[in-house]
Amino acid sequence: MPRGWLLVLSAFLLVWEPLRIAADFEGSIGTLGMRGPWAIAELLAHAAVAALCVASGWALWSANPAGPRLAVYALAGSAAVSVQSLYWSALPHETVPGERLPFAILAIVNAACWMMYLKRSRRVRAIFD
Repeated sequence: MPRGWLLVLSAFLLVWEPLRIAADFEGSIGTLGMRGPWAIAELLAHAAVAALCVASGWALWSANPAGPRLAVYALAGSAAVSVQSLYWSALPHETVPGERLPFAILAIVNAACWMMYLKRSRRVRAIFD
């Protein structure tokens, strides 16, 4: 079982992304017919990223050697769908235009910091190498 920041990252990947996709589904499931095939494709892409995040969070949690590499891909996908959902979305969101850029920067910085942690942490190297 991971400890410290690795535990936080595992929890983020295992909990946050599935909750976010659940909120996307709940907020748009009634209007998918009106929103068209792009909304369905967007939901499926978000679900794929959420599945990747859950897989990488579980790999980190269970100390699988592929965990850090998988987590880097999951974090990149999470940041990508966050930015995509802020600027080019067919789904309903409650973000006002002035908040888009700070939220996009926050998503990218969050992913970059976690990736840097995974690359440079001695604890991660000790567990997974």
